[in-house]
Order: sequence, then structure tokens, then C-alpha cells
Amino acid sequence: MKEQARIGETISFLLDQTVRQSKLYAQRQMDQLGLNITVEQWTLLKVVAENGRISQVDLSLKAQKDTASITRMLDLLQKKDMVRRTADDMDRRKFLISLTESGRAFFDRHAAQMDILRSKVVEGLNVQELADLERILERIRQNIA
Repeated sequence: MKEQARIGETISFLLDQTVRQSKLYAQRQMDQLGLNITVEQWTLLKVVAENGRISQVDLSLKAQKDTASITRMLDLLQKKDMVRRTADDMDRRKFLISLTESGRAFFDRHAAQMDILRSKVVEGLNVQELADLERILERIRQNIA
């Protein structure tokens, strides 16, 4: 039993450190490219780009960020003229988020570069290893969801 706890702590530690290192790597690369945007802000742009108009609540769920963080990031992205908030016609208490023209242009211009950055994370893994990793990470995610 004690051995199991130590292994679990090690796996949790490795997962945490891997995520942190991955974000730091991506942020350094984004800074070198002069994107003037954070990894988290890029994640929001990507979710909005993939979904078109999306409610702030759905954006929060898909990006797996709390609503307070989403609100702050959207404020910053709105100041950069990358996203717009519009009231939902069906429920004026809700806001729908969409990319502005400049936000769409920014996303389209940098999407390929971001894909290259993200592929660095799994560089050297073969197809089977990638499938196994995805399956294992999904199981871990479900265990703690």
C-alpha cells in the first residue's frame, strides 16, 4: 500500500511538472515570435475559432478554466481587439464570444506555428506510443474528474 502511494505521488508530480514545463516552453516560444499573447489566451482563441460564437459558460467548460479567469482573459483579448462579446438574443444575461476580424486574422496567421510548437511536446513518439499516452492520460483525467 505504501508503495502504491509513492508511485501515485510520483505520477502526479511528473504530470504536474510536465504540464508546467510544456506551458513554459510554449510561452517562451510565443514570446520569441512576438505574439504578445499568453498560452491561456491562445487556448481561448483556439476554442472560439473552432466553435464560432460560443457562450462564455461553454468556453469556460471547453477550455477547462474557471469563469473568473475566463472573464479576465476575455477582457484582455477584447482590449487587443481579438474577441467580441455580444448579448445572447435568447438570454440577455449571457454573452456570446466570437473572434473579431483582427482576431481571426491573428489566429489564422499563427495557427500553423502553434501546431509546430505543440508537436514538439510529443516529438519522437511513434503512433502506438501516442495512442497509448492519450488513452492513459484520458483514464487519469476521468479518474479525477
